[in-house]
Order: sequence, then C-alpha cells, then structure tokens
Amino acid sequence: MKETPVSSEPIPIIRRPRRVAGSGGSSTAALIMLGLAAKELRERAGLTQTALAKAIHVSNSTICRLEAARAENPPERRTVEAVLAHLRASPEKRAEMLSLLSRALEPEWYQHRYSDCTPDHLRRLLGLESMAISLTTYEARLVPGLLQSPGYTRCVVLTGLHLREWDSPEVESRLAQRRERQARVLGQDDPPRCVFLMDESVLYRRVGADEVMREQMEHLRELAARPHITVRFVLLDRMIAGNAGTMAGSMTHLVFGRGSLPDLVYVEGYEKADYHSKPTRSAEERARPWPVKENEFERHLQLLLRLQGEACASPAKSRLMLDDAVRRYA
Repeated sequence: MKETPVSSEPIPIIRRPRRVAGSGGSSTAALIMLGLAAKELRERAGLTQTALAKAIHVSNSTICRLEAARAENPPERRTVEAVLAHLRASPEKRAEMLSLLSRALEPEWYQHRYSDCTPDHLRRLLGLESMAISLTTYEARLVPGLLQSPGYTRCVVLTGLHLREWDSPEVESRLAQRRERQARVLGQDDPPRCVFLMDESVLYRRVGADEVMREQMEHLRELAARPHITVRFVLLDRMIAGNAGTMAGSMTHLVFGRGSLPDLVYVEGYEKADYHSKPTRSAEERARPWPVKENEFERHLQLLLRLQGEACASPAKSRLMLDDAVRRYA
C-alpha cells in the first residue's frame, strides 16, 4: 500500500476572535473598539466630527482623540455619555460602549511594573499582540523578542545600555518584562497562530558567547516544533531581501478575527514605529472596476506575503538550518 507523504507545512488552526471587553481583554483593544463604535454611531447619524463636537460643546480635537483611540489621551466618561445621548444610542449599544470605556480606562499589564522601561512606540503593540488570533513577524537583524532565550535577551538589553547602567535595576526590569510578554502571548491556553520570518543572517550575527547563541538556536528549534508556531528564514541569495521595506527593521501583521479589531501592521524602525490599520472600503470603492490606490497597510502586507512566497526557506529546510547553527555554536 502506497504511503501518503507527510507535509512539512503546519496544520491550519482556526480560532475565534477574543473577547475585548471584560477581564480577558486588554485596555488598548477596548479603547480602539470604543473609538470605532463612536465613529460608526456618528457616521450613521450623518454628522462630521466638527458638527458632533459643536453639538455637545466640546472641542473638535476631543472627538478626534475619542475616535483615534490614543492611550495617552483616553476619553472622559462625560464625553462618551454626551456622545451616546446626542446620537441616541440604543440601551444595548450604550451598555456595550460604557463597558468598553471602563476597560479602556484600566492600566495595561506593563504599566504597573515596567512603565519606565517600555518605549512609547512599543506600547500599543504590547497591548494588542495577546489579543491577536494570528501573528506574522519579519525580523531583519535579531531573533524576535517573543522568541528570545533569557541569555540572548540579556545580551541584547546590555548592548543597548551604557556600561555604567549594566548593574542598574532597569536591566532586570527589562528582562522580566520580556518574560511576561512572552508568557502573555505564547503561553496562553489558546495562543495565536504564529509565523516568524527571520533573515538568514540572524543565524550568524553574534549577540553573545557560543553558549548564549547555542541556547538561542536550541530554543528556536524547540519553539518551531510547537503546532502553532512556524519559523522560516529569508535566504540571503533572494533578491526581495534587498527591498527597502525588509531592510528597515521588523514588521508584524496582527489578525484579530471577524467582528473584532481591524487587522494591523506594525513597522518598527530605530526608536520609533508606525501602525497601519486595515482600511475599510465603501460599497462604491469595492464596486469600482479599477484598483483603489494602495495604502501602507496593504503595501507592507504584500511584502510579508512575497517574503514567504519568494524568499523563505521551507519550514523543514529552516529546521535543518537551525540544526546546523546548533552544531556551529557547540
């Protein structure tokens, strides 16, 4: 009897969106959902932001901040209640939005202990990545933070500090934050489906001593064996790796599922980051025979798809590359 070949590709895992409001959700996600709900109510009423602001006697920037969902400027309860009253929200919608507001006003997990060592540009990502049902990450220079071993993380942290800071409490705080972040995303009972793409040079770029590098390569190999994690390397001889977008640093595509947050692309540079949300298309735009102008979300998503289709080693080949790396640092 002829045997059926076993595929090296991961088995697809279907997940439902996570609940945003309540104890299981994040305050960042609740704030975004609140802003989207307020915008939807306003647009159904046929009002501009300026008209709504004038009607409830607040500044235009107040409505802008509510809909933009910036964690550094959360809305006041009286503003949300004024919006709900003027737009005549149903009792169900009112209860839903006030529940989102209550969750949005609570601190994020990192704010109690790690606020001082958490860069501003990273905060939205930290508040959202545990809510995703799917993550696709590309990293050009280092092992992604979610996959770093303790020794590798320590070397990365120390490299970014001045020598006189190596004995400071900030080092241990950063290490603890990284561990908790990994546990919150990958240690969940129902973790997201993750695809991690790394430049092949990550296998050779020395971050620490041989034992540090070997520990990291073994850690990657163990993680790659999990059913919800795929590790692939972008080969050095593939032309797409020279694309300006792939040289910038790192990118992450977060998928939250139908009826939840809009999909998001996070693009990180040196001490800064950009967040690009999946655009909404009107019925008129979807019906046009000509393509709608590409936006930053779609441009980076296309690049991630091209990396996987044109430049990456297969998961099986990538595991062999990790085996070679483990032997090289033995």
